[in-house]
Amino acid sequence: MMSLDNNIKAIFLIILGMFVFSIQDTLIKLMSDHINIYVIYIVRSIVGILVIFTYCWIYKIQLIFKTYYPFITILRVSIFFLGFSLYYFSLSKISLPEAVTLFFISPFFVTISSKFIMGENIGMYRWSAILIGFIGVYLVLDPNFNDFNIYTLFPIFCAFFYAVTVVIQKKTSDKDSLFTQILHTYLSAIAFSIIIYFYVNNLTFTPYQLLEYKFVLMSWNIPSLNYFLLLIIIGFTAVIGFFSIFGAYRIGSPATIAPYEYSLIIWSILFGYLIWNDYLTIKGMAGLSLILIASFFTLYREYHLSIKVSTDKPIR
Repeated sequence: MMSLDNNIKAIFLIILGMFVFSIQDTLIKLMSDHINIYVIYIVRSIVGILVIFTYCWIYKIQLIFKTYYPFITILRVSIFFLGFSLYYFSLSKISLPEAVTLFFISPFFVTISSKFIMGENIGMYRWSAILIGFIGVYLVLDPNFNDFNIYTLFPIFCAFFYAVTVVIQKKTSDKDSLFTQILHTYLSAIAFSIIIYFYVNNLTFTPYQLLEYKFVLMSWNIPSLNYFLLLIIIGFTAVIGFFSIFGAYRIGSPATIAPYEYSLIIWSILFGYLIWNDYLTIKGMAGLSLILIASFFTLYREYHLSIKVSTDKPIR
């Protein structure tokens, strides 16, 4: 049984993890006009790998490269990379609070994915929560179909891809360790980024495309030492975030600490307003409220029914 002290420590770790992830997202958005997204990916992954190797060396943890599930591991890292490529690109096109809010529909996708991948039964109450959550998404999007911003859908696509990876990771965690799975994620990000670099370099783009997709198509360079240091900070924020969140779920009660992941929205709204003067509209706030209500109900319901797909994993 989880002690109160452990839950308090776990809550602190969750809030810390969400805080550093919000710093990561803020820095990526700030750098989106100056550094290619895949340069950010590569530096972040290299920093993450070095930290993992150092941590495992200090604590005498055996780091295993092999996966016992090669096919679905390739599937997991591929859609994880695609999902967060879409999410990070969306940060260059929409506000930080909007992107983060839309991403937080992932618990609903996790619930749906768990039905089709793991055969979980979804009752009327959880389907109702999912419906309410998607109504909230519609309010946040507030679509004007004559002038719809397609990039607002990217965090939703990311949430879906992420949810599938969560369920896959749940199936593979019996044999592949946490460190092995994170290592696969980082190594695949480097490999995919290099492949994209060589592929894109062989293509020709119009001036409009170069401007519209600048975050992806700009040349691979780091403008100054300051930007390099920011890239290193992004790498450490990702590692600190992962370790904080997984550490929290290791020592705390998932049902108690999971709601604190939504503190990421608070940090994002704060940073978005202070740096870019971005904020959610009244409809957006109403939609956010519905998403939060539906998400908390989903977490409660799954814990009450002892369904551990959504409640025993981090949101990222």
